[in-house]
Amino acid sequence: MKRIILTALAVCTVALGQVFGQSISTAYELSDFQREGTARSVAMGNAMTALGGDMGAISINPAASAVFKFNEFSFTPAVTSVKTDTKYLGVGTSANRASFGIANIGGVAVMNTGQRGGVRSISLGFSYNKHNNFNATVKAGANQVDDSYTWRLAGMANKSGFNGSDFDDTATPDPFSYGSYYWPVVLGWNGSLLDTVKTGSGDMFYPTSSIDVDGYNSSQLISRKSYGSIGEYDLNFGMNFSDQFYVGMNIGMFTVWNKVEERYSEDNTTSYADVDGHFEYLDQYYNLRTTGTGINLKFGFIWAPSYNFRVGASVSTPTWYALTDKYYWDTDVSFDDGYKASLHSPEGVYDYRVNTPFHYNVGFATVFKGGSISLDYEGSNPSQTRLRNRHDSNPYDYSDFKAENEWITDNFKMANKLRIGAEVYPVQNVALRAGFQYADNGIKKDLMNTAIKNYTGSFGVGMTFGGGFYLDLAVAASLKKSTVPFMDTEPAAEYVLGDPSFTTMERSNVKVLATFGWRF
Repeated sequence: MKRIILTALAVCTVALGQVFGQSISTAYELSDFQREGTARSVAMGNAMTALGGDMGAISINPAASAVFKFNEFSFTPAVTSVKTDTKYLGVGTSANRASFGIANIGGVAVMNTGQRGGVRSISLGFSYNKHNNFNATVKAGANQVDDSYTWRLAGMANKSGFNGSDFDDTATPDPFSYGSYYWPVVLGWNGSLLDTVKTGSGDMFYPTSSIDVDGYNSSQLISRKSYGSIGEYDLNFGMNFSDQFYVGMNIGMFTVWNKVEERYSEDNTTSYADVDGHFEYLDQYYNLRTTGTGINLKFGFIWAPSYNFRVGASVSTPTWYALTDKYYWDTDVSFDDGYKASLHSPEGVYDYRVNTPFHYNVGFATVFKGGSISLDYEGSNPSQTRLRNRHDSNPYDYSDFKAENEWITDNFKMANKLRIGAEVYPVQNVALRAGFQYADNGIKKDLMNTAIKNYTGSFGVGMTFGGGFYLDLAVAASLKKSTVPFMDTEPAAEYVLGDPSFTTMERSNVKVLATFGWRF
């Protein structure tokens, strides 16, 4: 089947000679707030825009801090288990991954003014909240595949406009200066995975593993592990007007740490006597680390015209990120005539900026004796996400990423989230909670051949003890598997995972949280 035709994103990448497919993938991840929170907020589906009064709600609506009546500190560790089911060429593979981390930690100081009307209290807070848990493993593989990854390398080389000698590791200029997208081609060429024939327009590349072979088959396996998360650190200010109108503002600072380790292996399962070049196997390792920081502002209010009804809203400015990717490839090859090679690329460094879209939250809540019910809507438009040169002094100059930004505009759309939560107190000092979240992820159906929607259910319990101490527990889980979008153009990953007509990926997760808090 020789899948040498690259996706539209990969073709665009070839034209620019960069690995910006990962930049687009990162931009998409950063455009979506996948919050964790406290055990209470998660148990209630994070439907907290109109309720406030919870450390996890501060990240959603800054006015949440103004609802606090007492000083408060809380700490929320969490365990997350992620299962990814992959089907490659009809062969199913599952991978499970568990991780532990801090979902939320923060404190609020409340200063009462002593006034009956007007400004009744001022609150100052600090909150850390985890977003976008990247910890997951993807595995995919199949036997007796009548294709080879080396055909992908040959296709990339043929689109490059270079001749074979240009990829020699002794060539001038250094072939690693052509752009990091070609680095796997350079390693493959110098590892004898590729050869050329002369044509009138230059060299035509072909794989030495399977050229002119009828019935060539290979065993293929890819393992892709990702680590890390986004951390949001909010400095918060809130004001309470007459216990009816609450306002707040956050200065949000973000840290990004994401590591990807990927290993692709291919073993020739055809009789060596029938294979030109006597290819045995190749093993390619890819390592990527993305780090950076960001900043945004967030404003919100909560209005309680009566005891039983509340409405809240918040808006977040774009988050302005400065990011750095560091990456390299290693390739090992073996042939049955005794030839073996272990090749290494240099480490690449790639600086860029990502500006995410605005985010909006609107919420309604009814509060009654012994409980509450809340409903939230959150909207953002990932198609407005923009990449730009990190070292360009003009903050509105996106020309260096014109192709990437046009791709984002054409393939992303409005993302919508609906959150519902409920809380009841069946007995004194004990609360029972439940929630639901629906999200469509802002990717057009044509890109993945399917609409991407996530459904999450949650429940929890809260207990209050003497001295102002409390303990909240929560469990949140996927109600159905959701399709995993894949937009990276690292060649091996794109070859196995990037075409939804050959590969499907679905994911589900379970999260357990415990919040330890103190009101004083």
